[in-house]
Amino acid sequence: MLKPRDLGPGESTRTFLEAMKAGRLHLARFVLDALDGEIVDCRADRGRTPLMYAVLLKDPAWRLAFARLLLERRAAVNMRDDAGRSALSLACERGYLEVTELLVQFGADPDAVDSRGWSPLMYAASQGQTAVIEWLLRVFRRLGLYLERADRSGRTALLLASAGGHGQCVRALRAAGALLLAQPGPDGEAADAAAAAAAPPAALSVHVEPQLLQAECSQQRRWQVRAGSEAAQEAAAPRGRPLIRRATAPDCQNLIGC
Repeated sequence: MLKPRDLGPGESTRTFLEAMKAGRLHLARFVLDALDGEIVDCRADRGRTPLMYAVLLKDPAWRLAFARLLLERRAAVNMRDDAGRSALSLACERGYLEVTELLVQFGADPDAVDSRGWSPLMYAASQGQTAVIEWLLRVFRRLGLYLERADRSGRTALLLASAGGHGQCVRALRAAGALLLAQPGPDGEAADAAAAAAAPPAALSVHVEPQLLQAECSQQRRWQVRAGSEAAQEAAAPRGRPLIRRATAPDCQNLIGC
């Protein structure tokens, strides 16, 4: 039987991760109790924390149980790995809605970006995770979620969804007020939105209606022609506040029922 004295500094995190992989919740809780929760934010491969590994578990019940265990032991919900990704970013990319909701309840920031400028919303859009996108838009619409955020190549969540042929995601983002127009990247240089959205015609025509794509391309050309006019300046302005204030547990618990 495993005893607290058996958990040396180099073995505790590995033992905890193995317990999660095997679905052994009691063993994982024992390890945390034995070490007084000291390993909740320890980094493993690629700088990822136990919480990040928990949200990537394939079994939905294990995923939710281990994530909740760590969050209740005060795991840092917005901690980043070596690529700048958070647990919420990983959950949104996989489309794990139940753990996405849990992370937000514990204060996960939905507008935090990684090293290439991608937010959780952008990861969900790139993978066609419609349920996650609709939930994020519904819950954070009052907090000013920045739909026009662009990565280092000038691609927004809408552009990523369109390029991937995810028609339902495109419609959800457009209904929320997202524009095809790209914003300047973090380096201050304006990105070419049309080039960033380019994708093989076959990939775009599978799920997205030709009329929708034609309308978006026409809209983009109008922005380029009217770039110096007052109308373009007004339309290019970000909808809502440019930054979202960090969500807190009370805020999100009140909004979960929206």
